[in-house]
Amino acid sequence: MPENPTSMPEPSGENTAEVVAGKNDANVPETPAEPLGGVFVYPGDDDLAGIPVPPIASPGGRPVYPGDDDLAGIPTTPVAPSGGRPVYPDNTIGRPGFPTISFPVTYPTVSGGNYYSRVRFLNASTSGQTLDVYIDGRNVFSGSEFATISSYIRVTDGFHTVTVRRTNGQIYYQQTIAFVSGERLTMVILDTVSGVSLTRVSDMGCTNVPAGYGCLRVANMSYAGSSYDVRTFNNQTAFAGVGYKEVTSYKQTSSGTYTFFVTGSQYAVSALGELPVLVLSSIVGVSCPTCTVSNPLLTFNVNVRAGRAYTCYIIGNPWSGLFRAYVLED
Repeated sequence: MPENPTSMPEPSGENTAEVVAGKNDANVPETPAEPLGGVFVYPGDDDLAGIPVPPIASPGGRPVYPGDDDLAGIPTTPVAPSGGRPVYPDNTIGRPGFPTISFPVTYPTVSGGNYYSRVRFLNASTSGQTLDVYIDGRNVFSGSEFATISSYIRVTDGFHTVTVRRTNGQIYYQQTIAFVSGERLTMVILDTVSGVSLTRVSDMGCTNVPAGYGCLRVANMSYAGSSYDVRTFNNQTAFAGVGYKEVTSYKQTSSGTYTFFVTGSQYAVSALGELPVLVLSSIVGVSCPTCTVSNPLLTFNVNVRAGRAYTCYIIGNPWSGLFRAYVLED
């Protein structure tokens, strides 16, 4: 046995050279080395065309394909511009299943309204002051006196501030009011203890009347506690018990010229005999010498034309000297 069994003979230099020479043998593959900061390579690098080389994105860039745009068959992922919205290739192909929206967007027109309401103002104040009306600071009714009416004014749909003031003077009324497209109305200026108020009267409702007929109604805009009957010349009741700020329904009225009388209300008696429809021939044809209207408060005439609507506004009061029946076409 050897004296030192743990020791091994050192290889000679000749043997070492033989080991190195064995690595360079053509039959033994050489492991490729990765360059610093680079990617793995294959023997011969580009000489082995059959072995793919993974593409590398440029710093801060997007993924690319070999040859980039040279391979038309390989799709390119679209990239949204900075701060923009997702895009599609060429930015011209709509996403399947979603409708394409054209700009600007157009909106439908409201039938008969065109996004406007139409309003007029009736001065029924007995204060003796001339009044001005403003909508959102724009003067729409200037220097009005008792029993004067403005023309219809177009007001856009929505909320608007209405102001009533003495001409070049004190503000009596200021409120924000809702206006609805397609609506037509009359705003009546009435007296109050502290100034004036506005009462809203819709001018719509006379529809589908027979040929040869129009519409007539009565509105009591005089003073608190008042109540009236409106009678024909032979004392038939056309409208009964019309209270303060009340507006009757329209009644079908045959075309022609009528005379009516306003009396204090006898509602308990007259309501039972109120005429449902006003027909001139029926009123004129009745002969009743004892049926005359005694001591009427007011008298008014109205020429009703077929297809038109009318309102008789009873405004003012007896003690002011400003008291009348004021007929307007709606």
